[in-house]
Amino acid sequence: MSLSRLQRPRATQKARPNQTALAWLLLLALLVGAFLRASALGRMDDMLHYDEAYNGIDALALLRVPTLTPFFPGNYGREAGWIYYLALFVAAFGARPLALRLAVAFVGVLTLAATYRLGREAVGKHAAAWATAALAVFYWPVHLNHLALRANLFPLVGALAFAALLRARRTNKMAHWLLGGALLGLLIYTYYSARLWMLYGGLLLVWSWLSNPRSRKGCVLALGAAAAVCLPMLIYLLAHPAAAARPGMVEALGLNEIKANALLWARAWFQKGDTNAEFNLPGRPILDPALGLLFLAGLAALIWDPKRRRSGLFLLGLAVVSVLPSLLSNQAPHFLRAIGLTLPIALVAGVGAAALADAARRAWNTPAALVLPLALVAVSGVIGYRDFSLWLRSSEVPIFMEQHINRGINYIVAHTPDDTPVYFSPFSLSHPVLVFRAADLAPRPIGASDSHYCLPIPDRAAVYFSLTLYEPGFEAWLSQWADLTVLDRQLTPQGGQALYTIYQAVPHAGWASDQGTAIFADAVQMRLLQPIPVTVRAGDTISMTLGLRALRPLDRDYSVFVHLYGDPTPYQGGRTWGQGDSQACATYPSRMWRTNEAVVQDFHLQVPADTPAGAYRVAVGVHESPAGPRLPLTWPAPQPDNYVVLQTVQVLPTVATPRGSAGPG
Repeated sequence: MSLSRLQRPRATQKARPNQTALAWLLLLALLVGAFLRASALGRMDDMLHYDEAYNGIDALALLRVPTLTPFFPGNYGREAGWIYYLALFVAAFGARPLALRLAVAFVGVLTLAATYRLGREAVGKHAAAWATAALAVFYWPVHLNHLALRANLFPLVGALAFAALLRARRTNKMAHWLLGGALLGLLIYTYYSARLWMLYGGLLLVWSWLSNPRSRKGCVLALGAAAAVCLPMLIYLLAHPAAAARPGMVEALGLNEIKANALLWARAWFQKGDTNAEFNLPGRPILDPALGLLFLAGLAALIWDPKRRRSGLFLLGLAVVSVLPSLLSNQAPHFLRAIGLTLPIALVAGVGAAALADAARRAWNTPAALVLPLALVAVSGVIGYRDFSLWLRSSEVPIFMEQHINRGINYIVAHTPDDTPVYFSPFSLSHPVLVFRAADLAPRPIGASDSHYCLPIPDRAAVYFSLTLYEPGFEAWLSQWADLTVLDRQLTPQGGQALYTIYQAVPHAGWASDQGTAIFADAVQMRLLQPIPVTVRAGDTISMTLGLRALRPLDRDYSVFVHLYGDPTPYQGGRTWGQGDSQACATYPSRMWRTNEAVVQDFHLQVPADTPAGAYRVAVGVHESPAGPRLPLTWPAPQPDNYVVLQTVQVLPTVATPRGSAGPG
């Protein structure tokens, strides 16, 4: 029997339902599958994972500057297919999580249809309809079809590629061979695990070429089409070898590692699956009891029916190449890397459902024979819906899905004027969720910093988003410089403690004063905001709060040095008694500062314990980061050493601990 006859033999056709029943089953599967993949869209509109946001950033970049590239190097590198597809939804729905969720849900529904097409060629249209129903309720793909990750594109393109190749083998039409080869090559632009599917497809073409002389021309055409489609990626990888490094970063090729991973995968079927809360309800096995019964029935049918064994061998090979990316890497069983395995599992379950329906029909000769497999599919769907709801309610999900910041952004977009400056803490402007959602926040000016180190304050009313749970002192710190009104506050699930707070801040009168302690290079203004003690002891730390302002757009990052000089100064042959250099607001570096805001930052200077008593100068200046030249002092008066004295302090001797004293505590 040739590869083109993988479907069920003609002798079983009488036991099959009519075309109308199959059509209704397929329609029901598509509707249920769409419901399970779209039912949480509203609940996840304030969730966006780091990796999802990175994909959205690249989609936005494509929309701003359309370009052709097979690969995006950011975030460890990603194949381009998903980014180009995602750009369509971002263009239509904006830079919101909803756009990404709609994109992946639509891919999930398309994969159901593609699975039916593959199933018709591989196991027959009866089993194909049941396989579509099984995939529709299968928790593993339902879960991943809620996450806007590029791996979701792989099963869709893979199902279409193998469906086209099997059809080409059956019809031997050149157009089918060409389509199958092109789709096989397209897999290289989906996900790195798909490369093993490409290898498997190539092996099937070679086997077809050897076993069927009539198909040789078509096989050559398919291989040529695949190679032509792959060519841009191959050229890119040759020019950028690091782009192919990601699999090597996670590989686990030692014999003991592979054995351990194999045991984990053996347990994953019915005992304990992927524990990564991003890709699974932690520990949930691959198969629930209902879908497990269909899968086992399918295995039995493929093994014991000689006429089905060729289909079984095809699905076995597909399963092996699907699980290998996880079997040979760390964190097994990794459900994302092995996402291709969802298709052969669904096809086997479809064979099982068809076999159960056929057996019941032969025994009772009634359409009610469909009740048992339908009931098992329905139970699996209910279990999957329940488990995904449990996942959404788990305490881990809001954290790694960045729900806090997305919920805050949604509030700000809905409730603040378009010209209001918005600041986020503790974050940086490179945070991918902020970068992606900035397009949704526009035209509001955006800033970000970590208030533990520094805090930007504009010259007019602004809105601040603070992760209160991680910086409980934020309100007290900001209230020194601005009057605050709480606009929104989200409590932790346990209640009683704020997770985040959104403030409106109106700077105190005089904050925007152009009076300063010093100006450097006519570019950076410095103000001493709080007095420095006039007396300290050797061994103490002098703390000072400075306000820094860009007087013009800055094109580089700067640091502030704080030194303790005696008499003579180091420039007169003396010693630098203390030194404390820090980058100016490292989480909101100076090249990002706007001229209508100032940055408040504490700086610290340790007075060495061996400092002799006497008068010393606290001197400050600005230099290019990390260790570049100093900026010239242009006000109050230029001087060759480019520093300004903030305060003269009197250093007192260290208080000696009486002999025999145990000291404090």
